[in-house]
Amino acid sequence: MAKFDPTHMDRLVSPERYRWQNPEEVLDALGLAPGMILADVGAGPGFYTLPAAARVGPGGKVYALDIEPRMLERLRERAAAEGASNIEELVSQEDRLPLPDGAVDAALAANVLHEVPARAKLLREIARVLRPGGALAVVEWRKEEMEKGPPFAERWTYRQVARALRGAGFHDIEPFELGTYHYGARARK
Repeated sequence: MAKFDPTHMDRLVSPERYRWQNPEEVLDALGLAPGMILADVGAGPGFYTLPAAARVGPGGKVYALDIEPRMLERLRERAAAEGASNIEELVSQEDRLPLPDGAVDAALAANVLHEVPARAKLLREIARVLRPGGALAVVEWRKEEMEKGPPFAERWTYRQVARALRGAGFHDIEPFELGTYHYGARARK
């Protein structure tokens, strides 16, 4: 499975991306509110992390998790420039998150599952770090031929994501719309 090349990380926070993927819509679907603690799994340079940090406010926290230290360094720079002090950047493994059991109220895995060979293991790991009743939002590329995004063969349909979420112990799984190229799935632990 192809991983996103970190030398192109600025594309992940480009004005063009904000035109076709609105992070606020995803945070709304997740139900993210002031004071909550979020795990942003595969945070990259912070496309979702920074809006989430603003939304949870000083009483909340965002754990930005990524396997690529260069992505987290770029996020650290962006957070400092924006004065966001409620973000903790943590280098993660694909199938092991450096957080204790039940540490977060919500989790986000945006454009991540198609890059991870051990998807089921990652979803179980996300369930482990969520508190009981905690919410998860998954964002993935539509399984359609298009000029953007990962190869068609690596994309997952909503049905595949929903089946994997059920297998990892999630329930109340629902789709949500997200622009031209993506779809979302929200679920509860």
